[in-house]
Amino acid sequence: MAIPGSAEKGSLRNAIRWGLLLAAIGTVGFRLPRLIGEFRNWREALRGGDGSGAEGWHTVLTVDLVGALVVLVIGVGAFYVLRPRAKATR
Repeated sequence: MAIPGSAEKGSLRNAIRWGLLLAAIGTVGFRLPRLIGEFRNWREALRGGDGSGAEGWHTVLTVDLVGALVVLVIGVGAFYVLRPRAKATR
């Protein structure tokens, strides 16, 4: 039988906090191989002298990188927003 209390509430909050952080890291980790491939394609297009191709790859790389960073920032932000509140000392 579960006893409602602050320990259970803190435990749920902590589970959500860590879950969101791990989900954000997992999402960025899942996107990382694609980002590396796009970076390589962009560098290859630059070396080959293909200006429009390099610009296209740079745009795709920038959009995917910004998307990954936004997900990571939201995850880390939620991690710190949901941290346990400091108890007032009196």
